[in-house]
Amino acid sequence: MASPKLLKLLFSMSYEKLIDTCLAKLAFLKRDQADLAARGITIAKINAFDAERIAFAAIPSNVTGLETNTLGYEARDKQAAILLTNIQTVQTIVGDTFETKSAEYKGFQFKGLGKFDASLLYNISSNVVIKGGKYMSQLGPKGLDAAMLTNITTEAAALLPLIAAMPVLVGDAETFTVERRSAGNALFTTAKGLCSTGKAFYTTAKDKVKAKNYVIYDAVRKVVTRSGIVKATLSLVRKTAGMTATKRVRMKVKSGTSLQFYFGMTKNSLPGVLSAIVDYNPNIFVKKTAAELGYNAAAGITVFIIRNINGDDASFSAKFG
Repeated sequence: MASPKLLKLLFSMSYEKLIDTCLAKLAFLKRDQADLAARGITIAKINAFDAERIAFAAIPSNVTGLETNTLGYEARDKQAAILLTNIQTVQTIVGDTFETKSAEYKGFQFKGLGKFDASLLYNISSNVVIKGGKYMSQLGPKGLDAAMLTNITTEAAALLPLIAAMPVLVGDAETFTVERRSAGNALFTTAKGLCSTGKAFYTTAKDKVKAKNYVIYDAVRKVVTRSGIVKATLSLVRKTAGMTATKRVRMKVKSGTSLQFYFGMTKNSLPGVLSAIVDYNPNIFVKKTAAELGYNAAAGITVFIIRNINGDDASFSAKFG
C-alpha cells in the first residue's frame, strides 16, 4: 500500500466541509431533477451520490487510529521503562565497581542509557547480561546476583513483541488514511461531475441563480506549521498570526510522554478548562478548533502555549489551517 503522503487529495476543503457541500448539492439536484434528466442526471444517479456520501461519512475518524496506536505505544514504552529500571540497577553496581572510563565499564555500553529508545534498550540488554555474567566475581560483592540478570532477559523478551507490533500499527494507520483519502477523492469527483452538468445546463438556460447553486467553492487552505522541543516541566509559545476561533489546529507529540496545548493571555498563562493533552504518538494528529483550545480574541486570549508537565523533554508539531 502506498504511503498516504503519495495519495494527493483532489480538494482542499476539510472532510466535514466536503460532506456538508455534498448535502447541499444533493438538495439542488433533487429539486432540479426533472430539468436535468435530459442531461443524464437520473434519480438513480442522485441516489447513488447520496449513498456514496453516507458511506464516506460513516468512515471512522482518526480518533480510532489514534486510540489504537497510542495504546500500542503506551504498552511498548511502559515495558521499556521496566527494562530500563532493571538495566540501571545493574549500571549503578557496575559504576560502583569499575571506573566509568575503564574498559570494563564501557563494555556494558551504558553511555546515553537514559535516552535510549525501546529498540536500543532491547539491543543492549543481552550485552548487559553477558557482561554481568563475565564480571560476576567482581560485581557480586557489590550486590549483583544472577536473578538481576535473569530479570533483564525476561523483561527484554516481553518487550520484543511490543516493538515488533509497532510497524504493523503504523502501517494499519497509513492504510486507513489512504483508504479515507481515496473515498474522499471519489466523492468529490462524483459531486464535481454532477454539479458541472447542473451549472452548464442553467448557464445555457441563462438562470444565473440556479447556475450559482452548482458552483463548488474549494478555496486553497493555507496551513502553517509550528514545531519545537519543550523541556521537562517547562512551557513555550509559538506565533499564530491570522488565527480565528474556527481555525483547525492539528497537534501531535513526536517524542516524550505528553504535552498540553492551549491559548492564554500571556506566555505565562496556566491552562484553563479549554485545552488538549496530547499523548506521544508520532503518526497521528489530534484535531481541535482554536476555540476548543481556549482562543478568544475579544478576551485577549491569543497566545498559543505548549506545556510540558512531565519529567522528560518532548517534541511536537502543530498545524494551523
